[in-house]
Amino acid sequence: MAQPTLRFNFREPEVDTNRPFTDGTVKVEGFDLQVTTRVERLGPTAQYVGISADAAEGEPDARDVGFAELLERKDKGDRFVCIPAFPNRKFRHSYIFVNSQAGIDSPKDLEGKRVAISGWANTAGLWARGALQDYYGVDLTRITWFAARPNASRVAEGIKIERLEKAGMAVLDDLLVSGEMDGVIIPDTLPSITKRDPRVRRLFSDCKTEEQTYFQESGIFPISHIVTLTQDFVDQYPEAPVALLNAYRQARHVALDRIEGADPCVVTLPWASALMAEQRELMGEMYWAYNVETNRHVLDAATRFAHQQGLTANRLDYASFFDPAAAALPGA
Repeated sequence: MAQPTLRFNFREPEVDTNRPFTDGTVKVEGFDLQVTTRVERLGPTAQYVGISADAAEGEPDARDVGFAELLERKDKGDRFVCIPAFPNRKFRHSYIFVNSQAGIDSPKDLEGKRVAISGWANTAGLWARGALQDYYGVDLTRITWFAARPNASRVAEGIKIERLEKAGMAVLDDLLVSGEMDGVIIPDTLPSITKRDPRVRRLFSDCKTEEQTYFQESGIFPISHIVTLTQDFVDQYPEAPVALLNAYRQARHVALDRIEGADPCVVTLPWASALMAEQRELMGEMYWAYNVETNRHVLDAATRFAHQQGLTANRLDYASFFDPAAAALPGA
């Protein structure tokens, strides 16, 4: 008897936590996994292209989505079912960029400055702004924000977003280099930073130490992406969330083994296994946990930041996001 098809859209098919799916190493028990990648934003106009040779056209049954996007859509009543698998997590201190001549030497110096963003409902921005406000005491209402679509999302009272005529990382990079913007917060590393242009720099000169201290003092390891399924698919196949969570846990073990196993696949970073040991000493043995319990503090912080920043009208209950069986699954 043929297995039911599970069409999964991978936002980032090449990252190490997803690659065991896209290269065929990991299967989802009880399902024929067909892999797609999205080429446009989630919504009725989204388009998908097949990675699996037999991937059919149509809306995916599951996807990994940006956490801020999920919060925004949940606040509007969208019916997605989540599992506690978080294939992308990043500290965002190193994604706050400033013009070298803007007189910004500390987070509080951002007050009174002009800061460009890709959008308010952006997960990297959510976590960066949350750290600035909650940990460093920055008054976000004293920053003049700029975005190409200033009215695309809800914002907190007192937040002012001016309109940029053009969008894109190259545009924001040019604005920062020229000094038209004092700062930029964006999910990716700016080209000028990669090129080591002296006219721009990161807000924090020693991002690693700053992020490690932030983790030690706040307990927050930011979640960037979360795995969701459509309610219709879960209604039809109630076993799917647990099957997919088990597969994600297996994929994570494969990803870690490819870094520090008997025959590591990461060869361009000679001390990768030593860095993994350093991370575990600081963050704990299972710092990349796929469960609810270990991540409660981070999930709570995300919903709190989203409400504080006006992204959601209400403080959302993250526990309601998750499939009950997947949330109760033992282990990490």
